[in-house]
Amino acid sequence: MTRVEGHYYDGLNPVCVSAGMDFSDQEATLTAGAVSERYAISHLRISPRIGSTGRFITLPNGGQFACADCVFLDSVPQESLLEGPVAWLEERWYIALACIVIVYSTLLAGYFFGLPAAATRIVAHIPMQAEQPLGKQALSWMDGKGWFKPTNLDFDTRIPIRNGFEGLYKDLPSKDYYRLEFRSSKVLGPNALALPGGIIVITDEMVKVAASMEEVMAVLAHEIGHVELRHTMRSVLQNSVVGAATAMVTSDAASLSVAVAGLPMLLAQTKYSREFEAAADDYAFRLLRQKGYSPAAFASLMERLAKKDKKQMGVFAYISSHPMTKERVAAARAAAKEVSTTPVR
Repeated sequence: MTRVEGHYYDGLNPVCVSAGMDFSDQEATLTAGAVSERYAISHLRISPRIGSTGRFITLPNGGQFACADCVFLDSVPQESLLEGPVAWLEERWYIALACIVIVYSTLLAGYFFGLPAAATRIVAHIPMQAEQPLGKQALSWMDGKGWFKPTNLDFDTRIPIRNGFEGLYKDLPSKDYYRLEFRSSKVLGPNALALPGGIIVITDEMVKVAASMEEVMAVLAHEIGHVELRHTMRSVLQNSVVGAATAMVTSDAASLSVAVAGLPMLLAQTKYSREFEAAADDYAFRLLRQKGYSPAAFASLMERLAKKDKKQMGVFAYISSHPMTKERVAAARAAAKEVSTTPVR
């Protein structure tokens, strides 16, 4: 007979009492003060071993006997099937570590490959008109937060830009949804951004930095590329899915509400991946050539923006939200030497 010392909880009162259990081949006898009860070992449920933490033995009457972990309990027949695998893994930490690495790698692969692929498929089934309310909300949010102020450009400056913009998109699939907005912004500085639903915003500061109308068209063509390729919605969908999924997994309703309510802010602060930027660049270069503009104008403007003082450009300047690289400028220069043969769609 083996005796194990511990504490007894009767399941009715939160206070425990000192107790002991004596184990024989088929029975266990609990002794706790004046209480003495016998149980068939097959009716006991012994908690699985977790490291060196204490063990709990659940009794048929609903009570529990708590005790320190001991080797003896491993030899007692138990109904739980968890102890074997858990204890086996604990004794083989390298296998547990390998499992963690596999799970982590699977999650990373899902985030970097599975999620973008899923977002692309989903966005393909979302009509452009369904995006427009989100784009309007994002623009309203930025106006309300003071990111944007009314434009100071005069009518004679805006009209040629608007006419040139219309010339860029008039033959595109989403031609009925485009809308150009002029804003002044000390926060964003020289900038341009594409919002869902075909809304494109260009700041006064960007127009002033541009040395020619061709450079302004180059910036707008790049943003049109983001719209036609649905980059904004794909980025937002990926980010919001991660936030919403996390909230649902953790059962955090407040976080889920924030993930949904924060969409306008997320739209306003979206930054594109290098892959998206390169795709929008390529789209813009082809569009510019078809419309009689040189992609070299894009390279010239990007180089000029890179040389400007960041403090003058604003915290969220174009170079920040659209990272400038030598490869992109080189691609623009190379595209300027090509002849457009394939219609942009």
